[in-house]
Amino acid sequence: MSNMFDVYQNFSDLYDELVNHEDYENNLYKFLNDNIQWENKVVGEFGIGTGRVSRNYIDKAKKLFAYDNSQHMLDKAKENLSKWTDKIEYSVLDNSKLNTIENTFDIIIEGWSFGHLVVQENENRDQTIQYLISETKKRAKEIIFIETLGTNVESPNPPGEKLSKFYQALVENGFKEHIIQTDYKFNNYEDAGKIMGAFFGDSMKNDIIQKQLNVIKEYTGIWICRN
Repeated sequence: MSNMFDVYQNFSDLYDELVNHEDYENNLYKFLNDNIQWENKVVGEFGIGTGRVSRNYIDKAKKLFAYDNSQHMLDKAKENLSKWTDKIEYSVLDNSKLNTIENTFDIIIEGWSFGHLVVQENENRDQTIQYLISETKKRAKEIIFIETLGTNVESPNPPGEKLSKFYQALVENGFKEHIIQTDYKFNNYEDAGKIMGAFFGDSMKNDIIQKQLNVIKEYTGIWICRN
């Protein structure tokens, strides 16, 4: 695997295996259900991937409009969320095209998705950040951004200046920041190294194997804005 973007576009089973090992203590589920009222709400989720975030709330939601730029991922999400087919509508959409959708929602949520667009955008990063904030605020009363604060690290911090700028802008635009742990757990360090390395690269793979880690720390930031 050359990088995580190859995984997104072509290896949904591998990505699904990775995220199914994440948050083994179910802290994201606990947080979302303790802090958000999902009952009878129309939700728009961007960068749905294979449906790992959706599974935390779909039982309660009235309707989910699910977006991802990869049909490959959407197909896997349909499989994983087949129990709720009657209340999910799937669409291929790149996060840079939020302005093209007409739908409005009670809640907008994204998980580990908008950050990739921010990191990829070099020339117009500030504009991209403001675009993501303004376009979501136009379409929902409640907005939830979920992004990484570090993988295989000892304390939560934005991984790089680009994401640091993104997270700072969220706070400056009225988002409240929360931090939880969503650690990965594997049966053994060999599996951990293989699966984590396929997504995050050889450096992480080698570190996990050298330290013989079967639990890998993951810190997650959750930013919530209520209009």
